[in-house]
Amino acid sequence: MSVATPRTLRDLELAKVLATVAELAACSLGAAEVRALQPLPERTAALSELELVQEMISVVRDGFTPGGIGNLEPLLEKARDRGHLAPEEFLEIVGVLEAGERMRKALTTPHTPRLASLVGRLSDQASFVTAVHKFIDDRGALREDATPKLRELNQSKRRLAESITRSLRSFLDSHRELAQETVVTQRGGRYVVPLRSGAPGLSSVVVHDSSSSGQTVFAEPASVVPMNNRLREVEDGIWREHQRILAELTSALLAQEGRLRKDLATFARVDGLFARARYALLHRAEIPKLVEDGTIEIVEARHPLLGERAVPVSLRLIEHRLAVITGPNTGGKTVCLKTIGLLTLMAQCGIPVPASPRTMLTVFPRVRSDIGEEQSIEQNLSTFSSHMSNIVSILNEVDDRTLVLLDELGAGTDPQEGAALGLSTLERLLEVGCTAAVATHLTPVKHFAISHPGILSCSMEFDLETLSPTYRVLEGVPGRSCALIIAERLGLPRELVARARSRLTSGEIRADEVIAELGRERAAARRIRADLELERDHLRRLRTDYERRLSNLREKKGASLGTELERLEREITEARNELGTLIAQARQAESAEARRAALRRLEDVAERIPSQPERHLRPIRVAVGQVVRIRPTGAVGTVRHLQDQTVEVEVKGRRVELPRAAVEPIEEPPPPRKAHPQISARSEVSMELSVRGMTVAEARMAVEAWLDKLLLAGVQTGRLVHGKGTGALRQGLHAYLARAPFVRRFYHAPPAEGGDGVTIVEL
Repeated sequence: MSVATPRTLRDLELAKVLATVAELAACSLGAAEVRALQPLPERTAALSELELVQEMISVVRDGFTPGGIGNLEPLLEKARDRGHLAPEEFLEIVGVLEAGERMRKALTTPHTPRLASLVGRLSDQASFVTAVHKFIDDRGALREDATPKLRELNQSKRRLAESITRSLRSFLDSHRELAQETVVTQRGGRYVVPLRSGAPGLSSVVVHDSSSSGQTVFAEPASVVPMNNRLREVEDGIWREHQRILAELTSALLAQEGRLRKDLATFARVDGLFARARYALLHRAEIPKLVEDGTIEIVEARHPLLGERAVPVSLRLIEHRLAVITGPNTGGKTVCLKTIGLLTLMAQCGIPVPASPRTMLTVFPRVRSDIGEEQSIEQNLSTFSSHMSNIVSILNEVDDRTLVLLDELGAGTDPQEGAALGLSTLERLLEVGCTAAVATHLTPVKHFAISHPGILSCSMEFDLETLSPTYRVLEGVPGRSCALIIAERLGLPRELVARARSRLTSGEIRADEVIAELGRERAAARRIRADLELERDHLRRLRTDYERRLSNLREKKGASLGTELERLEREITEARNELGTLIAQARQAESAEARRAALRRLEDVAERIPSQPERHLRPIRVAVGQVVRIRPTGAVGTVRHLQDQTVEVEVKGRRVELPRAAVEPIEEPPPPRKAHPQISARSEVSMELSVRGMTVAEARMAVEAWLDKLLLAGVQTGRLVHGKGTGALRQGLHAYLARAPFVRRFYHAPPAEGGDGVTIVEL
């Protein structure tokens, strides 16, 4: 059974989206592949398609295009029917095969394993390509030396042509009175000369043609007839050799027909992926997260067929599986329903969706809809009957793995009866537990949605000042029909509006007032949230700028201290060397005066030796595993290895070797007091978390739980292993870490310890 019925496919207009994507293919193969796409009913298959598209997006972004491939099906059919092809047709086939080889090499990379596996199915046609190039030149003509026999025949043809030409020129020289022009030409494949019509002596020549005026005849002297006959025989031999070569190439082609047809299927597959990747890049479409639990979260989704006119909509069906969307006519309810359904089908076809990458969609085995006006003339059904027949068929097959989209539920008949039918339909959808989005403007249905805990009540926002819809979805707020307000704004007399309002029940008026108040509160909350978002972004930028400046200051401080230490050590070394020389000279001095002079120089040098570094940089005893501070920079690390004069310290995942005098022990800070002090950072919490192979959402949940444990245990640094891959997992986790208020900073590990595949997180 198909995921979507023909009625649903028409309602959601999937064929138009497929046609839009197909236009971006490189050739007819890919276009046909895209137009034939069908929604896949299983998450694994749909996810595999989107992963292929993700790899294709990366290579297309780098400039890849499957140029040169084409459909060889007509030429294969012609070769089978006629038994041979023309030389230029073989060149066309070779061009496609060579383009396929270029495509295979371009997509066989470590970063595109799935595409590499796909193009790895292409057959090796190098021997056939070589044979074609051996026989046919780049202009599409058979080479004169393609075979030894053909070479000999062509040489014979040239010799005969030269002999015939010499004989005819000799004839013209000796019969100038007959010649119209002294040129040699051809008629009917035989060499002839132009002679005057009616001239005496024409009886010894064979006339093959005459000019349009009749004044000139093209004649073949009897002396060259045997040579022309021989030339024709050689040309016939050349033609037969050409036919033999072409038949041989055709036979070789048909021997590969089965493999070539499989190659064409691979070409179509790659080109179809290429078209989908181009669509993603041109229309800012993203790969959504796919799940199977019936939840839907569309974020800033745009209807694919509205282009730049589309207003992004967001809707969450997570806590609730059924949403009732209300609001005035032309408010965008239908577009919202179609956007939900169309994005679902696109994702299941392996097509990126025009929405935020935070969008989450369920892979549904069945998608059913009742949207728009459809009246069956053949069955003589009214609009209401047509809708009810469709809804009945939907309710007969719906289950908890079905997506149902119903537009204007209960419309087309008496409002009270329509509302009753609508309520029973909603109750049935709730009973089976399907995922559904229902649009209505009937008040009883609206009230039922507000009061039922299993239904998400939504509305399409409407601007009463401009009398125009904003097309934004307001979750948790039912919509108002606004009919009386719109009528009054459009000029309906106030007394008529008041009379109409008086006919409403007090409950209906009160409900409308409550809805209006909810709408105002929602708008105010949205403005406050927008202001808070701006403030948060501003604070985040300030914090980033502060951390950058602080890091720069620390680096400059460390570099400055390091330079100063090097200078002091250099001065000390030079002074000590000079002291050694002076002491030796003093010992060797023969007179007391010379020794006193040497000692005065010793005192002068000793005073120049810097004493401050000696006081602060004296070696201090440390042990392996001890927490120390590096004196020049203030950085804190752990001693990993000791030697006679040096110590190896690990700081933030990096190991550095320093003089012992450059470090000093510090007390390891006690873990912060928490609600559960019995948790130990070393015994209960792993300093490293691997999320390789997870989706972004799965990894985010695992990372969030891991960071909570690190915080409770008082651990300030951890290693997050996500692998390199396409980079999507790393980017998603980095986006989450950037928003987490308890993450001080994060950065990639050193190349020797994982590089881009590992992120160091500081809390």
